[in-house]
Amino acid sequence: MKKIAVIGAGPAGCSAAYHLRAAGVDVDLFDKSQQVGGRTARFDQNECAFDTGAAFFTNFYPLLNELVDRLGLRKDVLELERRVGMRYKDQIAEFAFGDFSTFWGLPFLSTNDKLSMIWNTIKLTIRRPFYDLVDPNKLSQIDERSIADWAREDMTEAVYQYCIRPGVEPFWYFSCEDVSRAMTTVLQANAADAKFYTFKNGMSQISYKLSEGCNLYLNTEVNRIEKSGDTYQLFAKSENKTLELTYDGLIMACTADVSTVLLNESLIDVERLKYVQSQKYVANIHVAYMVDRAAVKDMLAYYYPCGNWETPIAAIVLHKTKSEYSVQAPDGKELISVYLLNKPSLDNSNYDKETLGIKIWEMARAFESALPEKAECISVFNRSHAIPLHEVGRFIQAQSILDKSGHSLQLAGDYLSCATVEGALRSGRWAANQLMGIQSKF
Repeated sequence: MKKIAVIGAGPAGCSAAYHLRAAGVDVDLFDKSQQVGGRTARFDQNECAFDTGAAFFTNFYPLLNELVDRLGLRKDVLELERRVGMRYKDQIAEFAFGDFSTFWGLPFLSTNDKLSMIWNTIKLTIRRPFYDLVDPNKLSQIDERSIADWAREDMTEAVYQYCIRPGVEPFWYFSCEDVSRAMTTVLQANAADAKFYTFKNGMSQISYKLSEGCNLYLNTEVNRIEKSGDTYQLFAKSENKTLELTYDGLIMACTADVSTVLLNESLIDVERLKYVQSQKYVANIHVAYMVDRAAVKDMLAYYYPCGNWETPIAAIVLHKTKSEYSVQAPDGKELISVYLLNKPSLDNSNYDKETLGIKIWEMARAFESALPEKAECISVFNRSHAIPLHEVGRFIQAQSILDKSGHSLQLAGDYLSCATVEGALRSGRWAANQLMGIQSKF
């Protein structure tokens, strides 16, 4: 194949484009937004810059770490502060990921609970070589229970409420009752020595580097695809121009809901089409604020809920406290992001941005009273399709369609793998290899 179109310029699409270009293929990369990065996009306006979606990577993301070195990004890698305020109603405890002493000091757990968590983590750590965080084949082998059922059966109710839930829901917004335990099992297997990083100029930096050398069509929305013989006709609108282009193959690296609109049975086999059409997502409202830094100088970098109680808050993040040099803000100011869980996001999705800015700061202060009374709302991100929902059995289905995926139209995206930047990158590489006829692991 000499010319390929990749629809979606997030990590999955940029990874696919990079691996195709490395093999000498001509690539056109499309995205309806004005920048690459997808759900790792960076907000950069009025002296403020910060990540709006996925904002970190870990030491157990092998492809991403390989690309960091290959693309010359190692000098831009920053390690994140990982001290967290774990809140249960009126109680708060400090916890640091990878720090055993803070785990042992958690007041919410009995000695028996802590020993249960430690023993299960040791067993999973021993099995680490058999796991893979993003490979659907390996994830499908531990895809038989929800996170909630697994944690309650293999550990204790308290471990589930005070360790497992706050290790999942603040990052992905979905309920542990609704998703497969597969990804979480692998995360726990890597927890003992986990480290967390970002880039100096934000997580979208990896996508920008990967997309270099491609023909970029930004602010361009693909609205129709047709197939004629062995080629694809792609119809798109860019500002006031209508484009009609021809390609030897396509990679759909957009979210499943976008692929659902563009694909039909004349373009893709029924099994893959049904998989795409059945993909669910969770919603998320993320509001960013600016406050005087002096007003929050004694606060931690993160605040997460734990335990079984009603709160709309998924997480509160103080960006400069988290990583001084990964964000930009005026001197003397701190940027604070407030994230809502799925259901509260849906319940509040119809409010205008000004109203959301007021309401969500009130929610944040009700959750953490140390926050100042007033804050300047910088931006509101109201996403109906924030994170793919990995229901029990979903990894088994993903592996089934990937096994039959030798076609000139390929799918890519974290919904085929797991909701991480590594999952998106690996799916893009896999899709590129499939188009080039290269047999490879995911």
